[in-house]
Amino acid sequence: MRRLRPLLVAIFAVLALAVPAVAGAATRAEPPNQNDPCSDLGRNTCGTNGVGTYETYRYGLRWFGDFRGAIPGEGNAFCIDLRFWYPSASYRFREVAAGPLVNRDGETVPLAKRQKLAYAVWAYGRSGNRTQQAATMLYVHSLMGDGAPGEVDPSALGPAVVRAFKRISRDADRYRGPYRLELKVGSGLVVGRQATATVRVLAASGAAVPGVAVELAGAGASGLKRTVETGAQGLARVTFTPTSAGAVELTATTSDVASTLPRIFAPTTAAAARNGQRLVVPASQRLTASASAPAAPATLTVTTAATPQSVLVGEPVTDAITLAGALPSYRATIAARVYGPFRTREQIACTGTPVWTGTVAASGPGTFSTEPFTPTAPGWYVYQEDVPGDASHTGLTTPCDDPAERFQAQVQPTVVTIVSQQLAAPGTAIFDRVQVSGTGGERVTVAAALYGPFPSVDALRCDGPPFWTGTIDVPRDGEYRTASVTLTTPGYYTYQERIAASDVVREVVTPCGEAAETTLVSGSPQVRTQVSAQETTPGSTITDDVIVTGLGALAATVGVELWGPFDSLDAISCTGTPYWTGSFVATGDGTYTTEPVTLELAGYYTYREALLPGPGNPGVTTACGEASETTVARATPAVTTLTSAEVARPGAVISDRIAVTGLGRTPARVVVELFGPFPTRAAMRCTGAPLAREELEVAGDGTYRSPTVELPRAGFYTWREILTSGPNVTPTTTECGLSEETTLGAPLILTGRGDRVTEVVAGQGAGSATPTRVRIPTLDVDAPVSAVGIDLAAGALAVPTNVRRTAWWQDGAAPGDEEGAVLIAGHVDSAAAGEGAFFSLKGIRRGARIEVATRGGDVVRYRVTSVKRVRKAALPTSVYSRQGDARLVLVTCGGPFDRAAGSYRDNVVVTAVPLG
Repeated sequence: MRRLRPLLVAIFAVLALAVPAVAGAATRAEPPNQNDPCSDLGRNTCGTNGVGTYETYRYGLRWFGDFRGAIPGEGNAFCIDLRFWYPSASYRFREVAAGPLVNRDGETVPLAKRQKLAYAVWAYGRSGNRTQQAATMLYVHSLMGDGAPGEVDPSALGPAVVRAFKRISRDADRYRGPYRLELKVGSGLVVGRQATATVRVLAASGAAVPGVAVELAGAGASGLKRTVETGAQGLARVTFTPTSAGAVELTATTSDVASTLPRIFAPTTAAAARNGQRLVVPASQRLTASASAPAAPATLTVTTAATPQSVLVGEPVTDAITLAGALPSYRATIAARVYGPFRTREQIACTGTPVWTGTVAASGPGTFSTEPFTPTAPGWYVYQEDVPGDASHTGLTTPCDDPAERFQAQVQPTVVTIVSQQLAAPGTAIFDRVQVSGTGGERVTVAAALYGPFPSVDALRCDGPPFWTGTIDVPRDGEYRTASVTLTTPGYYTYQERIAASDVVREVVTPCGEAAETTLVSGSPQVRTQVSAQETTPGSTITDDVIVTGLGALAATVGVELWGPFDSLDAISCTGTPYWTGSFVATGDGTYTTEPVTLELAGYYTYREALLPGPGNPGVTTACGEASETTVARATPAVTTLTSAEVARPGAVISDRIAVTGLGRTPARVVVELFGPFPTRAAMRCTGAPLAREELEVAGDGTYRSPTVELPRAGFYTWREILTSGPNVTPTTTECGLSEETTLGAPLILTGRGDRVTEVVAGQGAGSATPTRVRIPTLDVDAPVSAVGIDLAAGALAVPTNVRRTAWWQDGAAPGDEEGAVLIAGHVDSAAAGEGAFFSLKGIRRGARIEVATRGGDVVRYRVTSVKRVRKAALPTSVYSRQGDARLVLVTCGGPFDRAAGSYRDNVVVTAVPLG
């Protein structure tokens, strides 16, 4: 059998005889007469083809689909006999009586297959879809059992037909008839309460059939949907509400479902009766079921609420009655009663004669209100209602003492009070007059409390522990008075009265701090003071402790003045403008500290305080200049200085930076002196006439710069400052010869020919670190070293006259120091003595090693990093610096020889760094 075209969209299924079987086809039942009058080359010429298509496969050309028009009044029809004549309307098809179904091979079709056949042609055989019709046709013949092997195989028609065939087969197995309609109504029905019924259509397999429409009708119920459909699980739920007590009747009728057995039609004309195929047509049926259940009368639900639940005697109250669960048809007259008054809530009962009765007309569910009831006596009351029943409702009586139904009728007393005295001296006894009204004859107790003392009217409070408490028994309206209270502490006091709430009396609390309820006890204040420090320094802060007595709890404003500065105690006065003013509030007796004040200037200062008068106290002012109120700020200034240059060439100008502390903002005078020149640091002195002297006016602490001074020649110069001022400032003088105050006027280095001899200035050395020899192995230099200073007359370093000795500048760094330049100078030659110690120095190269031996026996080694030749006047001042990285500097003369001057023009400068 060849495969069909892959793009075949719909192949439908009624097999009809088209051409004789091809070689190899099965020899199943054939019509006695092979000459089909409706066939032309295997195609139906009688016009009864329905939805389907012709396809050629191993059994030849076949029609896959249904037939239409062969049976009058019937639509879709499927053949049940393979290889027999196409159907024709002329064959006079008649329905075959119900009974066993036998295929053309004489085999009986089982009952279950007949039921599946009936389901398939009804559920799937009424389609306009060619794929579904082809699958239905193939499924029909699979049930008839008259096909040869592979003759009704859906796979011959492609995957779409296979899927449809499987679906039809599965559903026919599960959902075939016979059917049973199941209608269930739950128990416990109550009139007016929604209930639920369930509907199922059960197939022969017991499965519930989905998608079946069911029409519903009922008696004694409302809200019933007329049509429902069984869902995916084959179940439909429907809600309804019973409308009357008694039986509720429900009826369910399905829409058309598949018939239990198929309807078969056979041709009746002579030739067609033997040769024509029989047809099966879709058939349906409807199912009906009924169910009933009793409905009980509706139970009324009643909620009530008395409004308001607390009233004053003479104010009206109503009761709101809310009915739920009643049908719209419910009509009744509700009887309402009020019982009371009761002294306590626990005494409430609904017995005896009610104090009030009334009726309320109710119609259906809703909220209804009683007429107002006005209590005339205080106490507890409660409502109770009788709600009658009828044929569809169960009546009830509301419970007694329902919290929502009880209410209080109370009296509201009024209390008016006035204190016996509003201004009193310490030791006075006071009381409160209390006027009570509106008790309605009820006996009450007035609780009185006296609060205080307070510093001011604004501070009055009635929420802390009271100063005094007492009670008054009030049997009736009238005027009463509290017990007397003696007040000894100055301050404000206020009364407050309270009547506690009870079941029949509402609470009364008089306002706190009313003027009529307030007494002021006056005070007689005194003020003592003590300054925080009686001696201090400018820039520091002071405060004043103010001790207040005799004020009690009263509040008073205290003004504070600080006067000064004054040169002496005798100069103190409290007139003019104070140095500082402030204030604080003294809230009763105690010690108070004023705000801190910074004393910027040296001198004497004194505090003065004034406690201002108030409603309950006179004013007080302390004396001016009291010893306990006076402090002196003495300045002990400190001066630190720094010269503008460590090393400068002669002719340059220098100045001194002067930092002053300890003065605050006190003005002072600073004398600035510069001494020099000196040949060594050890020779520096600050005696005799200075090189320069200036005076500066300083405005307190700060940094200042001295006037500049020109250095006249080489040598050491050092600054000294003397700070002086007026009273209360201690003079101070800086130390002479401080390193940071010293500037070196850089000397020349004259080491050419050795003919120009400088004055020998012996040096003191540096102990064990004093260099004794300098060696340069690559130049065969090995020369002794002498410690030297500066030849002031020559303005040059005092290099020894022996040209084979070198000079170490003792005021520079020493070998082994961690910073600064170790300066060693030596002659290049002499007209008289020949080659000097550093004659070959000009030939040294970078990287060369230099060794310096010391008095302590150590040898410090260096590596050359630079070799330079400079004019003598331009010799770098850094060779004299004791700052910067540790280094060795060797200097001699070099360059062209100036015969007129008798010396070389330049200096050769070799710099080396220590070897690690």
